[in-house]
Amino acid sequence: MAAEDFELTGKDVLRIAELGGMPIGDEDSSFSPEDASDEAETAFDSDVVDVDELLRQMADAALDPDEDEFARFMSENKGTVARAADDPRVPEMVGLGYRFGISRGSAACMNDLGAYYYMGGVLEQDYQKARDLYQMAADRGCQQSIINLGYIFEYGRTGEPDYGRAYQCYALAAALEPSWEASYKLGDMYSRGRSVERNLARACLLWERSLDLAKGIVQIAQPAIRIAQLLVSPGCAKWGIEPDPLRALMLFQQAEVGLRLDIADGQTYYRRRLQQAIDGQRQARELVEENGLE
Repeated sequence: MAAEDFELTGKDVLRIAELGGMPIGDEDSSFSPEDASDEAETAFDSDVVDVDELLRQMADAALDPDEDEFARFMSENKGTVARAADDPRVPEMVGLGYRFGISRGSAACMNDLGAYYYMGGVLEQDYQKARDLYQMAADRGCQQSIINLGYIFEYGRTGEPDYGRAYQCYALAAALEPSWEASYKLGDMYSRGRSVERNLARACLLWERSLDLAKGIVQIAQPAIRIAQLLVSPGCAKWGIEPDPLRALMLFQQAEVGLRLDIADGQTYYRRRLQQAIDGQRQARELVEENGLE
């Protein structure tokens, strides 16, 4: 699979304009990205989505001269897009917009379309398409796609799990530049003993690094819940980690907030982890009271 495989026809570009409610004249009219409005718009924040307005803004982003603009817009408005996805025009625009960006060489569009296929929902779930798109983006230096390929291998989305390749992906991504996500995923590999010898002390160091690199409460949630669970684990001392239920309580609370925001943004697969954060707070409070730390 190559960027050329995503080349759009003139009809496809006209369809983007049509979905966005842009004037396109008769079928023989030509339309260029420069015809798209460059008027700045704010992100949607209402639970009630004006689908026509959303489609107009998606078309503006797709036809922008910057090939990465559609990926940026979708990242900022993914929750809104998910809420509007019952309208068949929205998934159609998602596919067309990303394809147009990919045809112009956007690694961000390659990665993000792969993520939509990986997650399913807005677009039909297809792990093989996700893997192919992640690989295309990774070949163009997209660090996030290297991490995403790690998920494909770790969880065996297109075959048997391959922990060795997953570890290589996370390690490469972490080596390319500081990454909160690659760091906590490497920590997961050590905590589970996948491709490497199980070592919770090393896992904790990587989770702590992830916590330091995390920006905002949503990113904090992932390393926070992992460290918190370790700090209330009866066996943590065996790895040279001092139990700390008071810090664990704070981390569980931070994780709950971040996970709730993730779920509200459409990532409903975090509901189980959210329950772990809630249950963890109860466990941490009990330990705090037992140790007279309140």
